[in-house]
Parts: sequence; C-alpha cells; structure tokens
Amino acid sequence: MTPKLIHLRALVVAVFLAGCASAPPADMGPAFDVAMSEAKSDANPYEADKTLTALLDRSDLSTDQRARALYARGSLRRQASDDRPGAVKDFEAMLKLAPDHPLVPNAKEELAFAKADVETVETGLKRMLTLSQWFDSKWVLGEHDEAAKRYRKSGLSPNEVQVGKLRAAGYLCESEAGEAPVYTVGDTREDLENLHWCGSAAPEKPAQS
Repeated sequence: MTPKLIHLRALVVAVFLAGCASAPPADMGPAFDVAMSEAKSDANPYEADKTLTALLDRSDLSTDQRARALYARGSLRRQASDDRPGAVKDFEAMLKLAPDHPLVPNAKEELAFAKADVETVETGLKRMLTLSQWFDSKWVLGEHDEAAKRYRKSGLSPNEVQVGKLRAAGYLCESEAGEAPVYTVGDTREDLENLHWCGSAAPEKPAQS
C-alpha cells in the first residue's frame, strides 16, 4: 500500500472516530414533556403507569429525563396505581442514577414511606385475613393478577372500592353473553350489573380437542 493510501485511510478513520466522539447525548426533547403531561393528566392511574413504563423503555432519554420519569412512576405506584414494591425500586433506581438531581429530597422521603408501607402490609399478611382484606393487601403490593384471580375463583363479589380499581386496571368489563359474571351470590348491587371478569382474571377456556 502506498504512503498516500495509508494517509487517506488514517484520515477516514480519524473522521469516523471524531464523529462518534461528538455524537449528541440522548434526549427526547419536547416529546418527553408531552408524554409526561399525558401520564400526569390521565384519570386512570393504571393507564398512566403503562405510559410511564413505555417512556422508561426508551433508549433515548437523557439522565435528567429518566430520573424524572422514574420519580413520576414511583410516586404514582406509591399512591394511585398501588404497587409499593415497584415504587421502592423506582425511587432506588432514580437515586442511583442521579444522586444530585433536584428531586432527590422528595424521592428519599417517598422511598421511606413506600418501604414502611411494604413492611406493614407484608407483616399484616401473616395474620388471618378475610378475602377482602387479603385482596387489599395484595393489591397494594402490586400483585394485581393474583388478587383479581382469587376473587373471581371465590365466587364472592368485591366491594365498591375494589370494583372501581378492578375496572380501571382492566379486570372487569361490561358483560357479554357467556362470560363469567362478577355478581353470583348475595344482595344485588347496581355497581355489579352487567360486569364480568375479563383480561387475565377471566376464566381459562378449556382446550379444544
């Protein structure tokens, strides 16, 4: 290879490396604020959780954006979307990722509350509980599938607050012929009319031979 070609190849490699070194840092830009606003304004906390989870699955978030999204989802899970262990993981991830972020004091405070909730609920599960009490405990721990399925299998009906959560999370839907009704025994209730178990709480259909 001639000296001229060697020089040309070295120049190409240098330009390529310089381009890699100067690549812009990850940043969603204005689209991030739009997604965050949509999540915060969603009246359904379980849908908002899904929005934030999809946001966090992206690879183009800046450190600040990922920290803010982790804090937002952790705060949501500590309260409206009922997943205290998930909240603990989000706050811990946020503090590890951005220990100097302005939201750190808030995250530390909420983390302490979430950890206390988890400890209290897990201790309570060791006692004898009614199905309703057990459901509430499992729901707060983010074990929504298990809680919904056990209620459905019991044949009993959840209370009005539980019905609201189950509907919002997609476990109860408007009835259709042949579906498993929520109401089976006891006094009739208006909030259970035309509702059936759906989603992952629906009865498994028998395998066709």
